[in-house]
Amino acid sequence: MKPTKRFSFLIAPCTLAACAVLAFLMIDGPANTSASAANTVTLARAAKPLTIGYSDWPGWLVLEIAKAKDFFKDAGVEVELKWFDDYGASIDAYTANKLDGIMIACGDSLKEKASIIIVLTDYSDGNDMIIGKKGLDSIKDLKGKTIGLEINVVEHMLLAKALEANGLTEADVTIAKVKTEETTAALKSGKVDAVGAWYPISGRTLAEVAGSKPLYTSKDAPGLIYDALQVDPESLKARRDEWKKVVGVWFKCLEYLNDPKTHDDAVKIMAKRISAKPEDLEKNLKGTHLLDGEGNLKALRKRKTLDTVFGSLQTADQFYISHKVYEKPLKLDPFVDPTLVKELVAK
Repeated sequence: MKPTKRFSFLIAPCTLAACAVLAFLMIDGPANTSASAANTVTLARAAKPLTIGYSDWPGWLVLEIAKAKDFFKDAGVEVELKWFDDYGASIDAYTANKLDGIMIACGDSLKEKASIIIVLTDYSDGNDMIIGKKGLDSIKDLKGKTIGLEINVVEHMLLAKALEANGLTEADVTIAKVKTEETTAALKSGKVDAVGAWYPISGRTLAEVAGSKPLYTSKDAPGLIYDALQVDPESLKARRDEWKKVVGVWFKCLEYLNDPKTHDDAVKIMAKRISAKPEDLEKNLKGTHLLDGEGNLKALRKRKTLDTVFGSLQTADQFYISHKVYEKPLKLDPFVDPTLVKELVAK
């Protein structure tokens, strides 16, 4: 899927900004050219809403609450949420500079365009699964079998973790390249013996493939898969105050979801986005550990364990090196900026 283009109506404000700077140059002379050019860029950025790409994952559906309840407007920040039916397509759009920010699995972001984690949305607590066909009862049963999943993304890392925990390696299995949305059909047809998928595809697979069962889930490796709102470094630098408001809106959405008085309404709003029954989404929310302000503060600490995003990123970094996605360890500090969360939450 090709990434979407920015809307053409954004051209007008940018043109006006450029004209204003041109008039300034005519009066003030060429000595101010570089400063004026910088002003042009700043004005152009300020004229556009922040664009955030997101896709079907319980933690990211929380954004639907902000849209339905005008939380962004109330916070004084203009945001355009761009929905993608395909997670990979959202990454493509971000990489092509069509988005200012993206909801993405933190490990996946290491091999994509530069981005900075400004708030953690959740960590997967059971909704990512390695699912086996009827007759397979454990990860050890996968020896000599074929597993279908997307290569070098979160489910591949989950499989590697599962194999390691059960005394196996990837050399003991065959990995077939299968897009996540096609894993249900692949397992049902018998083309593969097991699949790796996240919710809602994981739930659909268990419901549609008779006798299938989860052999290993992210609940067995809590903190392996963190998800976050990550933003373009230049956008964060130029519009930090706006992004801080976005982080505040995220926490406000969670408050709405967690409040017993508004919880049911929140789930209805989220379920509507994916045409799901609220009760089904409610059931599967348990497999996504949403992170509020305090949860963020704990997970953003700089430690090497999986109870922090730094530990998770190190695991992903080692995975990518071992799979020759890139050659040398990355410096992970630039990928995380906890300051917005700290300013909003720390007492």
